[in-house]
Amino acid sequence: MKTVIGLAGTAKNTGKTTTMNAIMENAYQEGITVGLTSIGYDGEEIDSITGLPKPRIKAREGMILAVADSCLKTGSVKAEILRETNIRVPLGTIVIARVVKSGLVVLAGPNKSSELRKIKQMLVAEGCKLVLVDGALNRLAPMVETDGLVIATGAARSLDMQRLASEAAALEKLLALPLFAEKTENVLTVSSLLNEDMVKELLDNINEKTGQVFVEGLITEESFHLLLEIGVDELTGKTLVLTDAIKLLITGSFTGILEVIAGLKSAGIEVAVKKKVKLLAFTVNPFYPNYRVAAKDYEPAYVDRIEIKATLAEKCNTPVFDVQTEGGKGIWRLLSTFLA
Repeated sequence: MKTVIGLAGTAKNTGKTTTMNAIMENAYQEGITVGLTSIGYDGEEIDSITGLPKPRIKAREGMILAVADSCLKTGSVKAEILRETNIRVPLGTIVIARVVKSGLVVLAGPNKSSELRKIKQMLVAEGCKLVLVDGALNRLAPMVETDGLVIATGAARSLDMQRLASEAAALEKLLALPLFAEKTENVLTVSSLLNEDMVKELLDNINEKTGQVFVEGLITEESFHLLLEIGVDELTGKTLVLTDAIKLLITGSFTGILEVIAGLKSAGIEVAVKKKVKLLAFTVNPFYPNYRVAAKDYEPAYVDRIEIKATLAEKCNTPVFDVQTEGGKGIWRLLSTFLA
């Protein structure tokens, strides 16, 4: 059994890299070969917005990387290229490379689901038992190719701990939307629901025989609200089916979308998904960049780390870890249960 885990931050500076380093270090200590890639770009030394230092990604000897070839010329990691791919990204061609000398690495990887699917197969073929996919919420769509998610959040996302916890709880519930019991009869399929015209066209095409409405692509928060406002009569008793809940996390407010889904359910309209991605854990980071008006720069600042973890843990059923304080043993024990 090979496991693919996605790591995503709800904002910059929420501790994703610290979490990833902790997981990789524990895997290394247990002799587990890790594959590492990214669905964006990460690993830079200085935050481009705040100017503050960032944690760097530490790749250990024996790890397998799937990165743009130019990344191997940056940082201090030494790696040998095992194979090239035909996948091109802005920073070059994705290559599969084995780390021969531990060091710091910059990641730039595939940004499409189909590309990530190919890359994870290549990493598994090179002997990786655990594949880690680095990402962020604003580029999360390819994470549907993972077996589970670890979400890093914290004060850099919001200084309001109750709001932060409510958002995490909503994210948890969205990822827990039920699986759709596959049916092939009376399904109305639409490509996406991105605006009012698309919603109205959908409602015009629904009839008494329609049992399910399948949205292949994105559906925005605005479109969800429109379905509740003008589509209840046409949709009552039917099921709105999405490909996966990941797409909901990139099109609006977690809490706002969840409220609309609750409204649809109250009106007798079910919302389900064709594929689920399991939420494995939250990690929390009390750090946030505080802007100093007089100096016109940022300084490191922190909220109470005990309070932020406790607030999230109270509202969420998913395990919550403070990796920076606790170390990585706790989250590794959790994740290692998924490795067989």
